[in-house]
Amino acid sequence: MLGAIWNDDKLMSIIAGLFTALAMVLLGYACIQWLIQRPVFELKRVELVGDVERVNLIGFKANVLPKIEGTFFSANLQKVREQVEAQPWVRKAVVQRTWPSGLRIQIQGHTPLALWGETRLVNTYGEVFSANLAEVAEDQQLAVLNGPAGSELLVSKMYVSSIEKLKTLGMWPSRVELSDRYAWSIETDTGITIELGRTQENFSIEQKMDRLLAVYPKITSQVMAAVERIDLRYPRGVAVKGERLAASKPAGASSVKLN
Repeated sequence: MLGAIWNDDKLMSIIAGLFTALAMVLLGYACIQWLIQRPVFELKRVELVGDVERVNLIGFKANVLPKIEGTFFSANLQKVREQVEAQPWVRKAVVQRTWPSGLRIQIQGHTPLALWGETRLVNTYGEVFSANLAEVAEDQQLAVLNGPAGSELLVSKMYVSSIEKLKTLGMWPSRVELSDRYAWSIETDTGITIELGRTQENFSIEQKMDRLLAVYPKITSQVMAAVERIDLRYPRGVAVKGERLAASKPAGASSVKLN
């Protein structure tokens, strides 16, 4: 049978062509592998751009650069990106090759919105991250947010919303908490605790905040000289605790009915 193949000029020509093509492919592959391993393509430069103000360059050089392997052609960009995004203050990274021997890393940093608990931070996307709290700008006042796991974005949105609403009353939310039962409470920089409770049928948290804006001027001008707590959990009224005005009743709690 082999003799028949060897004596078939047309078939042998095809086989010879296949071997030649295979040899050319292997030779080309070997040449490419040899070329991309040349020193001229070794990674010599890593450029950081974007939000690099809080990136610890010493830590970056110690923790990221030694782990970047390969050459311009063979470096694993996804692995480099993951290593960069594992660094404090880095939210996202985009890694690109720069000819002939460099990498360009575009960094999007975390912008702190508030503290999450006592030791972590939450960014403006409602994502919790860990970083050195001492690196937060000295002039940036951070509220404390808290809530069940998975509620970070919800609590962050509530905090931002309450900033705008309380601003009209000359207050700022220094603490916003969502309990395990999904009841809301806010502490202000003036020392007032605002109990909002849970969303009720036909009575949303936003409506409760709007009620606060409507009744607070009346509370401070007619009932209380100093307010400690405002309870908005009632569908038809507001309970208030604090120091009453001299012309009012003795110190203690009071209530304001809504028409």
